[in-house]
Parts: sequence; structure tokens; C-alpha cells
Amino acid sequence: MALTLFDPLDTLVRLDANARKATPLPRSAQAWREINTSHGERVIGMFAPVDAKDLHPEKWEMHPHGDELIYLFEGAIDIVTGDEDGREQDLTSLRAGQSCLVPTGIWHRLLLREPSRMMFVTPAGGTRMQPWRDGA
Repeated sequence: MALTLFDPLDTLVRLDANARKATPLPRSAQAWREINTSHGERVIGMFAPVDAKDLHPEKWEMHPHGDELIYLFEGAIDIVTGDEDGREQDLTSLRAGQSCLVPTGIWHRLLLREPSRMMFVTPAGGTRMQPWRDGA
């Protein structure tokens, strides 16, 4: 059996524990739609954000089906958590070599502090997003 090679910045990997299978998906809007309609799986991916907008800071995100792992290889980001009404509750700064778990059901958004390289492991299916309102 041949190994599958891919660029981790251009590819998401869908992890299906039940099928004992990992499937690479070229990063695209269609891949995200497919992942967000899945259940009981995880997705792993990498980002190398250089601009604040690369991390959609104008939107809150929430994963209702499991914790999200974020690992920062290089750079600096802040993770802001909030409530259902979009009010900010806490800010956690991550620096190179640090990681964190965002618990199930916690609204959060990422703020880029310096160009970074990061990895995430996110539960597939059901991710919700809503706009961030300054001063909400």
C-alpha cells in the first residue's frame, strides 16, 4: 500500500474512528460543508495566518459536539471566549509551543497577534458561527 502525501496547509484530514480511516480533503468551501454535515468524526488541519482576517476575528464559532484542540507551533494568537449573546468573557494568549482545549459549546474567536503556524483538531458536524459585535 502506498503512502498518501499532501500539503498540510492545503489539505484537511477527516478522522473517522469508527471506520478506522483518515481521508485527506483538499481545503475548499465544499470540504468544509462536507465536514460540517458529518457526525462523530474529527477534522485536523493547519493554518499559517499572516493577516488578522485569516482567522475570521469578526465571527464567533462554537462546536456543539466536542472539544477543539488548538496547537500553536509559531507566532502568537489570542483566544477570546464569549457567551451566547456575544459578550466577551475571557482572553487567553497562546505563544509558540503552547496549546489549549476549547471546551464543547464554548463560543470563541481567534485574534492574530503575529504571523503564526497552528494546528487544530475539531469535532466535525454542527459548528455554529455568529457575527461578533464590538462592545456586545
